[in-house]
Amino acid sequence: MFMLRNFTTVLFIILIQSLCAQGVQILEAPENLQLYARDASDSAIVTIRGKLKKGVEYDSIRLDIYKDKQAYSSESVVCNNKTFLINSRIDAGLHQFRFELNLIKDASEQIMVLADSVVCGDAYIITGQSNSHASSEQSSYCNPFCRSFGVKTGYEAYNDQDKKVRWGLATGNCEGLKGIGAWFKKNRFGVGAWGMELMHLIVENYQIPVCIINGGSGSSSIEQNMLATPEKASLETSFGRLAYRVDQAGLKDKVKALFWHQGEANSKFQQSKSIPENNYRIYSENFDILYKDWMSVYTGVKKLYLFQLHPGCGGDYQSEMREIQTQIASRYPDIDIMSTTAVPGHDGCHFSYEGYCEFAKRIFPLVARDFYGEKQIGVITPPALKRAYYSDSDEITLLFDQTVEMDSLCEVNGIRHLIKDQFFFDEDKKANRVAHAYVHDNKIVLQLNSGQLYQKITYLPNRYYQHTEDVYNGPWISGTNGIGALSFDKRNIEAKETIGEENTLWHGYKMLTSSLNGVNYKIVFPKEANDQKNWIWRARFWGHEPQTDIALLQQGFHLVYIEVGGLYGSPKALNIWDDFYDFIIKNYQLNSKVVLEGMSRGGLIVYNWANQHADRVACIYADAPVCDFKSWPAGKGRGSGSAQDWEQCLKVYGLNEKQALKYNGNPVDRVKNIAKAKIPVLHVVGDADKVVPVSENTALLQKKMNKYGWDLTIIHKPGVGHHPHSLKDPRSIVEFILLHTQNQFKYNI
Repeated sequence: MFMLRNFTTVLFIILIQSLCAQGVQILEAPENLQLYARDASDSAIVTIRGKLKKGVEYDSIRLDIYKDKQAYSSESVVCNNKTFLINSRIDAGLHQFRFELNLIKDASEQIMVLADSVVCGDAYIITGQSNSHASSEQSSYCNPFCRSFGVKTGYEAYNDQDKKVRWGLATGNCEGLKGIGAWFKKNRFGVGAWGMELMHLIVENYQIPVCIINGGSGSSSIEQNMLATPEKASLETSFGRLAYRVDQAGLKDKVKALFWHQGEANSKFQQSKSIPENNYRIYSENFDILYKDWMSVYTGVKKLYLFQLHPGCGGDYQSEMREIQTQIASRYPDIDIMSTTAVPGHDGCHFSYEGYCEFAKRIFPLVARDFYGEKQIGVITPPALKRAYYSDSDEITLLFDQTVEMDSLCEVNGIRHLIKDQFFFDEDKKANRVAHAYVHDNKIVLQLNSGQLYQKITYLPNRYYQHTEDVYNGPWISGTNGIGALSFDKRNIEAKETIGEENTLWHGYKMLTSSLNGVNYKIVFPKEANDQKNWIWRARFWGHEPQTDIALLQQGFHLVYIEVGGLYGSPKALNIWDDFYDFIIKNYQLNSKVVLEGMSRGGLIVYNWANQHADRVACIYADAPVCDFKSWPAGKGRGSGSAQDWEQCLKVYGLNEKQALKYNGNPVDRVKNIAKAKIPVLHVVGDADKVVPVSENTALLQKKMNKYGWDLTIIHKPGVGHHPHSLKDPRSIVEFILLHTQNQFKYNI
C-alpha cells in the first residue's frame, strides 16, 4: 500500500511533465485519488484549466471522463487567446472517475491522462492530542473510497518532501507500528484507528466516499493547537500544518464537521503568571478563540463533535476540565459532546483498538443524524445530568435527560470499588457520604449517611480511585444505549422542592404565587375542576387580554404560568418548562396533555417545547405568535424588530449574529413532530401586523406543516396590527380548545 501511494504521487508529476512537453501548461486539474466534496446537488464541479505555450497550436481540446471505466461525459473547447477552461460535474457515490485530455490537431489526437480514481464525497477533520490520532496495527481496513491528504506530522516541521505527498488511501495504521501508537511519528495519509473506523461506517452504510484529514499532535495543549503565533511560520504549528493540508486538498470551505479530542494536557493549574499555558482555568477562554479560528478558516463546517475526557493521564484538575468541556458544549448550538466513560480497553492514558472502535461507534449515529438524514431511533447521546435536588432531608435525587443504568461495583487489583462512593460533595472530595444508591428510570437516588446539608455534587474522582494510585475505570453510570454518562463537577444541589404558600385572588379565582428553582410561577385554580383535569399553560404576558383564560377557568380548567419570556424559547427555557411540567403533574395530578397558549414571543417557547413533547400537548392556541427569531426580535425581514431584545436573544442562545441567521431550530424549521402527532393548532393574527408579520411567521409555519401533511386553523383580523391580541368575544377560541380536550360548554361565557 505504501508503494502504491508513492507511485500515484510520482505518476501525477510525470503526467503533468508530459503535458508540458506537448506545449500545454495545466493551471488547474484533478489529481489521482482526489476527493471532491459534494454540494447540495449531490455532485461536485471539477475544473480543468490551462494554456498553450507560445507557438503551440491545437484545433481543439476535448475532455473525456470515464465513470467506473465507462464513458461518462465528453466536452470539446477551442482555445481562446491560448487558454482553455472546462467545468464538469461528477456524481457522489461509490464511483471512480478518470479524466483524459485529448489534444486535437489536423484530425489527429494526443491523449493525456490527467487523473484517475477521482471520487466525490464528504470531508471531515479530526484534531487534538494523542487520543485523537492513535494508530493501531490492528487497523487493517482499507477501502478505495476512504481518502486522506498529505502527511500527519505531529510536531515535526512540514518539509519540501512532505509537501510532495498529495492524495492517497487513508490508513488507521502506521508503517512499522507494533500495537497502539505513532504519537509523534510522521504518517502519510494517517487518520488514526477510530478515524478509519468512522470512515468504514460511513462508506459501508451510506455508500459515500469519505476524506478525513487528521491533524492531531500527541500530548499537545490547546495553546499548541491554536492559530500560529506571530513569531512562528504557519507550517511550524499544528494548526498551520493542518490548515495547509486542508487548503492544498481544496477543502477549506467544504469540510462538514470537525472532531476534537483534547484536554489532558490542560488539566493543570500554573501559579506562575509567566507560564499561562496548560492552565485549566483559561481553557474555556482559549477554546472560544480556537473555535473562532476554526470557523474563520474552515468556513463550511456545520458541526463540531467534542469528546469529554476519560479519567487518566494529565494533571490534577481533570474533574474540572471535564465539567468545562460539558459547559462549552452547552454554550454552542453546533457542538455535540460525547463521553468516553465506560469505553473498554483504557490503559490509564490511551485505549485498545477495540476502545478506539467504540469511539467511532458512539459518534457515528450523531454524524448519521446530522449529515445523512438518519432518523433517530432511540437515544444516541450520553446521559447528562439535568439537575440535582434534595428529595428528602437525607436524600438527593439526580435527574438525567434519559433512562440510566448503574454498575454497582468494579474490582481493581483486588479492591472492590462501589458506585455509591463515586459521588463527592462540596469541596472535600471524600467518599462514604452515601449509604445507598439506586436507579429509577431517569433518576438516581442517593440516600445519605447523615442529614448534613451539601451545596454541590461531583460524579467521578479526578483520576484515581480514592486512596489508591489506580486510574479510575468504573463502576459507571450509562444509558440504556450503553454509552457512559458525562461526568460532572461541583454541580449545584437544589433545596427540597416546596409548594408556595402565597395565595391571592385573580379575577375571583384563587391564585398561588411561588418559585421553582428560582423561577417565579403562578397557578390559578378553578372553583371546580372538570372531569378531565384540564389545564392551559400561558407562555407570556401574564394577565394581558385574559378573556380566554377566564373563560376556561369557568369551564373547570387550571391556568398556569412560569416566567421565561426573557429566554426566547432557548434550550434554557425548555429545561425550565420540562421541570415545571414534571412539578405540576407530580403535585397537582393534572391531565398529562396540556393546552398551550403562546402570545407574541410566547410562540417561540410554545412551539419549541411542543415539538419536543408532542405527546404532552392537547392543542395549541397561538396569538400573533413569533415563529422565527430572525423576524422578531432580529427584524431581518419586513418587521420592525427590537435591537435590545435581539441582543438578549443572541446572548441566551449563545450565538453571534452570523450563527443565528443560519440557525435552524426556530418553530418555522421544526414542526415535524407536531404535525406527525396531528396536534390541533389555532392562530389568531392581525393581517396588518408590522411587528410580527404574518408572512414571516404564521404563513411559513403553515407551509412547513403542510409539507408534513397537517394544517392549522387561522382566524384573521383584517386591518388589525400586532395589538390588540385575542378576540373581544373569545367564544371561538374557547370552543376550539373545548373541542380538542373532549369538553363541552359547562357554563356560558
